[in-house]
Amino acid sequence: MNILLVDDQKIDRELVKEALNCSLQKFDLKEVNSAEDGLSAIQAAQYDVILLDYQMPRRNGLQVLVELKSQKMCECSAIIMLTNNKDEELLINCINAGAQDLLLKDEVTATQLLRCIKQSQKRIELENKLSKSYQQVKQLAERDPLTGLFNRSYFETALNSLLVNMRSLEGYVVVMLLDIDGFKMINDSLGHSAGDAVLQELANRVRYAFRESPLFARLGGDEFAFMFSGVRDADAALCIAERVLSSFEAPFVFSQHEIHSTASIGITLSASKTTTEDLLKQADIAMYKAKNGGKNQICFYDESLEREFFKLFQIERELREAIKTNEFEVYYQPILTSTSNTVKSLEALVRLPVKASGASPAEYIHTSEKTRLIEAFGRLIIQKALCQYAELCHSDFSQSIELAINLSPLQIHDLNLPTFLQQQAKHYKVDLTKVIIEVTETALLENSESTMETLRSIKSKGCKIALDDFGTGFSSISHLLNYPIDIVKFDKSLIERTLQDEKAKIMLIGLASMLHSLSIETVAEGVEFEAHATLCKQAKVSCLQGYYFSKPLSFSDLKATLSKI
Repeated sequence: MNILLVDDQKIDRELVKEALNCSLQKFDLKEVNSAEDGLSAIQAAQYDVILLDYQMPRRNGLQVLVELKSQKMCECSAIIMLTNNKDEELLINCINAGAQDLLLKDEVTATQLLRCIKQSQKRIELENKLSKSYQQVKQLAERDPLTGLFNRSYFETALNSLLVNMRSLEGYVVVMLLDIDGFKMINDSLGHSAGDAVLQELANRVRYAFRESPLFARLGGDEFAFMFSGVRDADAALCIAERVLSSFEAPFVFSQHEIHSTASIGITLSASKTTTEDLLKQADIAMYKAKNGGKNQICFYDESLEREFFKLFQIERELREAIKTNEFEVYYQPILTSTSNTVKSLEALVRLPVKASGASPAEYIHTSEKTRLIEAFGRLIIQKALCQYAELCHSDFSQSIELAINLSPLQIHDLNLPTFLQQQAKHYKVDLTKVIIEVTETALLENSESTMETLRSIKSKGCKIALDDFGTGFSSISHLLNYPIDIVKFDKSLIERTLQDEKAKIMLIGLASMLHSLSIETVAEGVEFEAHATLCKQAKVSCLQGYYFSKPLSFSDLKATLSKI
């Protein structure tokens, strides 16, 4: 056992040495006669026990003890204070400063000193175990176990502390939120181990890029947060964000796979006192905007974004309520044959009651797609449309009319949708050969096997497939070759241009002729004027749809209109 004895009185040192020798224990003792020599000895070697005299010239033992603890020296050494002072307050001060025990010099005997040493060693052992346990608990409480970064709880606490002391800061406090684009696809295609590897490598890259150590945390999943103070302006914040995005330039490597990824970053700046919750909300809104702006983007928060986000939140809430209460209607817009102006089919269009958000039908559908509510909402629309269509089919005036139902691109990926259609048709006694399923070209852009499988399965049930919005910029002849398309619907933007644009007119005529030669029916959407109808008839477009003939009708108005035909 290595013992360091620090005492300026030789007679006191001799008493300690005699007590140690009488204990019959083997000790390796080093003795020094000043606080300064004691500190030098502790810096040069490690001691199991330090016997420290309280009363020494220039610097007493308590001052030495405080210095040792503040500099984290001899953390594994048991420290015993030696003194002639019997004041109980001194004992308390020494223990509070970090000593394991205090022994009066007139009580130094072999038995008493040995007992004190053993008790002190046990105490320091227990203290170190407790400290290690505390550090582990602190690590769990403050750190993300996967990346080693700070977690959400620590980040929010640190940000709150920074905001409380904003008066002493210069410049802006900047909060950034980062979300990895397409992270779910990494997990789904290569497994969660690959996703974890990307998160860990990203943490390492950003830590290396910012060796000045900004507060960097993983909030959960693939979402990270950064906090900076003293940022001069928005341009400086943008430079920081661009440095973060540069971490994604090199591919991530996992099990010989190169994973190319990007990120979306939302930024908010504050120069005045605000709350942690507000800053995180603002950064989150900005990040949401960046993600919807095409990904691999950086977006700054402003109040207009918050108004837009709040409106989307309102729309989503209203949509959920409409789905829950079945509070929506299906309207129907007639599609007429160009040769006889008779009703060929009806396009089902969803309508929701006007709510506080004032959202249009298109906004409701857009929101339902973003929130993935379209799957449940779309099925409800199909059910109601088939139910009402069945009622029409059982009447005398509309037995030959077909029903067209729109599908969202997300619904196309639902492999169970064809079976659902068949079950609902059977339930309502609807002939599926009279049902047209409309899909937009955006739904076909991925050219995926699941899309092809769903469309083929729907067609095998008897339905026709219509390609909607043809001519909006995504048009591709390959879609007509690769997918089982029966009907092509020319987008109203193309029809509108035909009255002023000769090229648009020639294009309409050429497309209609080509599709006719492929035995594909054509429908012109957005027929608003007689001139539109006349031109489409000249181009031999099969069917016409638009306000020139009829606006979308409620089910009751539709029945009244059809009964007069």
